[in-house]
Amino acid sequence: MPRLQQECHRLRKRIEIRYGLEEPRYVGYSRNVSESGMMVGSTRVFAPGTLLMLEVKLPSGTYVMEGIVIWAREGPVQWLSTGRVGMGIALIKPPDDFLRTLNAPPPVA
Repeated sequence: MPRLQQECHRLRKRIEIRYGLEEPRYVGYSRNVSESGMMVGSTRVFAPGTLLMLEVKLPSGTYVMEGIVIWAREGPVQWLSTGRVGMGIALIKPPDDFLRTLNAPPPVA
C-alpha cells in the first residue's frame, strides 16, 4: 500500500522525549517532529491507540503535552540508529509556545 503524504512539514530534529502512560518515565529521541506529531526512536513502545503523556525538552524549555500512538515497531536496541524501531505519535493540542518554538527560524551564529 502506498504511503500517505504527510500534511505538515516535518523537521529532522533530535529532541529528548520523555513519555509514559500516567507520567513520563521512559526516554526516547525524536527522529522528526512537526506541528501534528513526531517519530520517537525507542525500544520501549506502546500499542497504537495508546494515550501517552509527553515531555519534550527543547533549549527554550520543557513542554508537556499528550499524544496518541499511531504506529509502533519493536526491535533490538541495535536498530535504534536505523529508525526501524519506535513510535509515530500524533500530538493532541500541543501548547502554542511549543509550536512557536518549533517553527522559529534557527538562530544566526
